[in-house]
Amino acid sequence: MKILFYFLLACSAAWAQVPSNTAGAPKSTPAPQSSASVPLDSRAGAGLLNQVRSSAEKFSADIARLRIDKWKTDAGSKQQSQAAATSISRNLKYAVPDLLQRVEASPASLNANFRLYRNLNALYDTFSALVESAGAFGAKDQFDPLAADIAQLDQLRRQVAERVDLLAEEDDAELARLRAKVAAAAAAIKPPTKIVVDDNRPKPKPKKKPKTALGQSQTPNK
Repeated sequence: MKILFYFLLACSAAWAQVPSNTAGAPKSTPAPQSSASVPLDSRAGAGLLNQVRSSAEKFSADIARLRIDKWKTDAGSKQQSQAAATSISRNLKYAVPDLLQRVEASPASLNANFRLYRNLNALYDTFSALVESAGAFGAKDQFDPLAADIAQLDQLRRQVAERVDLLAEEDDAELARLRAKVAAAAAAIKPPTKIVVDDNRPKPKPKKKPKTALGQSQTPNK
């Protein structure tokens, strides 16, 4: 346990001696920001999120104008399409704004951005099926806005996917840098001196006192 304690103590000392990237920089030069603290605008993400928000509002308005009850199809198909339209509207009204707020709160969060992408991807699948039904059974003035909406949604989900890919690459690079620092710090640490005590070594035999010719012990003169 003592050896482990000394090793951890030495690790802490080695980390304290590792120079930072900003060492020696002028006081007027700010330290470089980490990926988690970079503003959203500088990451070209604010414009994308605003597009998603405005597009979601337009999608909701176009779906609200649908007259699925007037479509030229059977009652079962109308009921299925109406359920899809209701589900899409609910997602656009609640899920999308909530996910956008999460990304805005943590722009560099891979988890928040991936959740947004996954929701847009699932939304695209349901929305595209509704658009196909509108084109087959609905009026042209109802289909055309939805056709433009699905094309816009496809573009947005691809852009969010590219953003997720970029964040994943940055996280991998940051992890590699941290591992390199840990490896360098570990290599700079000298192992502590280890003292081995052998309790099994035989004890030396006591020296015998010299005896006289009569077998009596010789007592030194005082």
